[in-house]
Amino acid sequence: MADMAPYARRTPMNAADTLLGGHGPQRIALVCGTEHVTYGELRDSAARNAAALRSRGIARGERVAVKLPDGSAWVGAFLGTLWAGGIAVAVNPRIPADEWQSILGDAHFHLILAESRDDTPPQYRDRFVPLAEWLADVARVAPIAPEEMDAEAPAFWTHSSGTTGKPKAVVHAHRFAREIERVSAERLGVTADDRLFASSKLFFSYPLTNSLFAGLKLGATVILDPQWPTAAGVVATLATQRPTVLFSVPSLYRNLLKEGLAPSVSEHGVRMCVSAGEALAPTLRDEWRRQTGIGIVNGYGASETLVLVLVSRDETEDLRPSPGVDITALKDAAAGAPTRLCIRTSTVALGYWDRPAAQSESFRDGAFCPADLFVKTDAGGWRFAGREDSLVKIRGRWVNLAELEERLAAGAPSILEGAAVSVADSDGVDSVAFFFVPKANAEAQIDAALQSLVETLPHYQRPRWLHAVTTLPRTPTGKLMRRTLQELHRTLE
Repeated sequence: MADMAPYARRTPMNAADTLLGGHGPQRIALVCGTEHVTYGELRDSAARNAAALRSRGIARGERVAVKLPDGSAWVGAFLGTLWAGGIAVAVNPRIPADEWQSILGDAHFHLILAESRDDTPPQYRDRFVPLAEWLADVARVAPIAPEEMDAEAPAFWTHSSGTTGKPKAVVHAHRFAREIERVSAERLGVTADDRLFASSKLFFSYPLTNSLFAGLKLGATVILDPQWPTAAGVVATLATQRPTVLFSVPSLYRNLLKEGLAPSVSEHGVRMCVSAGEALAPTLRDEWRRQTGIGIVNGYGASETLVLVLVSRDETEDLRPSPGVDITALKDAAAGAPTRLCIRTSTVALGYWDRPAAQSESFRDGAFCPADLFVKTDAGGWRFAGREDSLVKIRGRWVNLAELEERLAAGAPSILEGAAVSVADSDGVDSVAFFFVPKANAEAQIDAALQSLVETLPHYQRPRWLHAVTTLPRTPTGKLMRRTLQELHRTLE
């Protein structure tokens, strides 16, 4: 989407104002450690952040990077950007250097809010504002009124890896705020009396939508933790903050079970657990209920839709469309055959920034059509059936297997060829297995090189298993047979 304007004139709105409006000013909106922020204070913070942005020359439609740990400063800066009519871009504060360079080249940020400028290339550092300086700016200015925006005007970006592995900017309009809470209220049963906690960080669309956006729109209390998620850290937050709803991913639920921490979840007041970001294995779901007494609500969503468009509350693989979501098959498919879906809902993104090919492939006639495949169930719902290309989802992040293969092989020159596949462990949680054909007498050398290289990769890209083989299975035309490798892995474990 190289050009987002002009727009046909519609009833003006502001997404931040819509999220924060209509709640008692003394209600607690955010909790982060010992800090408690009321709705009145958060609204004032958004208005002051917007004023500080204006004082630094931010105009309507200009982009601001929020590259901070989760906390009230993150929320104030993000909502303040929307309040001012700018475009907020949530960035992983631990983003790999190559991805950050790619985003910087695409986004042309007017301002970058971060704790440190160390990983920002010199040519962009004049746009950098350290957090302490920014908070001083916010404290000095007077709050301003929210900027009235067209409902279709861009409000924020979130990033989703594409088929090339290069981050794609998903552009969302201000209209997202109008019904962002509907699925949470009508399908999950979240109310203003709930305390919401998401284990993943706010730069992911899953916690950003289901905990922060929906929570604020409903007038609930949103619990934040600046620390990187671990099983022990999540339990510590549950113990001190006592959330009633936990949003997490299968890999974290699995770790809680493995570390013997799962039974304490219900003891700390959690009444509902929600899983999304990757496929939830039935064995993991069943063991979770056995140890905690709490079922897991299984949801499917995307950065492009924000909300969980498919949800299962009955602990089956039968995912049903959420309220306000219309889902149809992209093409007619035989009974039991997998198909792509077309998803229509009020929170569907405008599209991708400056990616015309991906735009035309994934956004069709006002619908989002993901590359994931689904099978129609006898009960009338949908069952997730995998993905039609080489991308797999590991710990909630897309991994391009072809690019990972190249990177691993390049890091160990004695590899003749290599192939990566996604395989499930005993709990049904997907991880990467890497198969390689070594040069003669080089297996030990390669293994050491790979172990060292693996430690430098983002956690979700790291192969869990390394297998030396004499040859890779291929079709007569030379196409790699990944399914055969997955079957081989099962015999090696």
